[in-house]
Amino acid sequence: MSIPYTDSIFTGLIRLFLWIFFLYAMKRLFFKGKGSKNQVNSMAGMWAFFVSIIIVGIFLLVQINGYDLMTCLFIMVIFFGVRLVGIQNVLSDSAKFRRQRKMILLNVLEKSEDKELLIDTVEEKPTKRLSINFPFVIMALTGFVAMAVRFYLLKYDNYQLSESWFNEIAILKGVSQQNWLSNDTGVVGQYALMTFYEKMTGISPEITLESFGILQAFVLSFIIFWFMNTMTGSKITVPLMTTLSFAFFFNFVPINLSQITHGKETLMALTLVLPVMVYIKKPWLLYARSTRSYRYKIFVIFTAIALIDVYSLLVLIPPFFLVAPFFISKKRMRFYWLALKAYLLATGIVLGIYAFYLYREGADFLQFIMSNLLSVTSSTYTSNMMLPYDDLMRIIQIVSLVAVLVMFLMMKKKDKWASLIAFIVYVNVLILISFQDYRYFDHDLLNEILPVFISIVLGITFYLIMYLFVTKVKKVFMPEGFAVVLIFVLFASAAFFGQKDLFSKEEPTSRLSKDVIAAYQEISSGFLPYSYAVVNSNTLRPLSTDSHNFLTYRDFLGEYAVRDSVYFANKEDKEFLRANTQYIIPNSLLVFIYDLTNEDDFIQLAVYLDLTDEVTERMEKLRSEGRTIRVFFQKGDLTVYEIVNNPGQAKINELL
Repeated sequence: MSIPYTDSIFTGLIRLFLWIFFLYAMKRLFFKGKGSKNQVNSMAGMWAFFVSIIIVGIFLLVQINGYDLMTCLFIMVIFFGVRLVGIQNVLSDSAKFRRQRKMILLNVLEKSEDKELLIDTVEEKPTKRLSINFPFVIMALTGFVAMAVRFYLLKYDNYQLSESWFNEIAILKGVSQQNWLSNDTGVVGQYALMTFYEKMTGISPEITLESFGILQAFVLSFIIFWFMNTMTGSKITVPLMTTLSFAFFFNFVPINLSQITHGKETLMALTLVLPVMVYIKKPWLLYARSTRSYRYKIFVIFTAIALIDVYSLLVLIPPFFLVAPFFISKKRMRFYWLALKAYLLATGIVLGIYAFYLYREGADFLQFIMSNLLSVTSSTYTSNMMLPYDDLMRIIQIVSLVAVLVMFLMMKKKDKWASLIAFIVYVNVLILISFQDYRYFDHDLLNEILPVFISIVLGITFYLIMYLFVTKVKKVFMPEGFAVVLIFVLFASAAFFGQKDLFSKEEPTSRLSKDVIAAYQEISSGFLPYSYAVVNSNTLRPLSTDSHNFLTYRDFLGEYAVRDSVYFANKEDKEFLRANTQYIIPNSLLVFIYDLTNEDDFIQLAVYLDLTDEVTERMEKLRSEGRTIRVFFQKGDLTVYEIVNNPGQAKINELL
């Protein structure tokens, strides 16, 4: 089944990747400095820090009612300007700055006379500066594969237009309307990132919500690839196998296939939690040149995690802090303590802000924390699994025990295997905690992240087997290109033939809900905001919030019919309309008509749908009176009619 709003989804994704390429090109062409030899590590570091900056920045902007597209673009221009001039020059004293300003002016005059570029660009050829190494290409390719798989699975998604989906739309629009803190929505850092994606790409909130899970799969694949690259030292082979395990296989752990394409806070937070684990063990990857920057960067990342997901903050991170000290060398323990202090400070500040807000609102802070540790929208099932859940956990524990023992016996130098042992121990600590049946330990949330953790444990096992074979049996050389193709073919074949039964048991969900979203997307892109009104079931009212006027079917047949007759009786009397603005009607009406004979699963929208016959009769009456009524959108069991009240006053292309 094709997805009706495919073009809108890919429009947003393509625009986002074009933005990333533009920023990358600006950095490489105009900013001095040698390019990173490990682009995978460089991009992961940029993701962890700059995405954290974006989330924290949006939080601060919302508090001062300053969050909009123009503010974001202005801040980006300022940032690039500061980077171009140099932060040292910006912070220098006034006398020194005046001397530098004179030198800059003289330099500009000299270059103008010699007809040279005014901006000092890098000396290397642009093709070399923009070159991309092979591991980065493979990392991006695995991300696109994960996106393609999730896009295919959209046909099984039944989350659209559910009660939880409408709640998320309300939160998404609320952040854009400068509303962050609330006693009934929880932490909304992921939705802030969604709004940033929406504003930078120009897509609607509905398509943002539909496509963000696909983008999330790309980011997770990229982070998993980098994580294994950093932890094992393998540039391509092991990271590729680990990432493909996550991208392709869905029958190892409990999942809800009908919600697998939906963006989740735990997975979004995990794209920062995994880097934090690496930076605690290998701090030089974060601070680069200056160790003083470590505490500030790690604090910003922890703050972003706190703003995204309380479960990750209070359940996933503390066990790692308990495990990590046993596998960190003494000379690097100071970075561990810096990270722990940053974690406690970020947690205290963010939760303190929420506690103050909830106290002022008269709400219970502890209840707020407990509700964020449990999710009513997350659900996972074991029907998809090849093995019973308990058997899978035992196998993971047995494999982990064997791997840890083997690595421990080979550990001559502490840093060689310590990172891998620490992570395996950490995963098993989480599994043991899940067996204790604590009241506020949400197993569904743990199951959401298990595919990532199990993929990494499998990747470490692959690496250990390959290492033992190469060092103890026979060293094998294989060209990287051939190895990549072979791994792709093996994993894709295993996923296709091994999961046939899984997908054959699943039925594609109703197309009607997707058609409704497609219709709203086409309306919002074709009409001027608030120049029109939508006539639809009252259940779908949230889709009209902060976008256009809304009428229920009862409103259309009752109150609006009176307004319509009065307006057209006095349309030329401008003084009357100015004195009686309540009779002014929208320039166009978009009326949704459903044929539900074959859509039993769409019954949750059946609010006043029994009035559609009367609505159709009303439209026919208007047509007989000379009103222009045309089909605006038609797919499957949905038809949207446009009633034109004032020609040429609502559609953007007509106004242009």
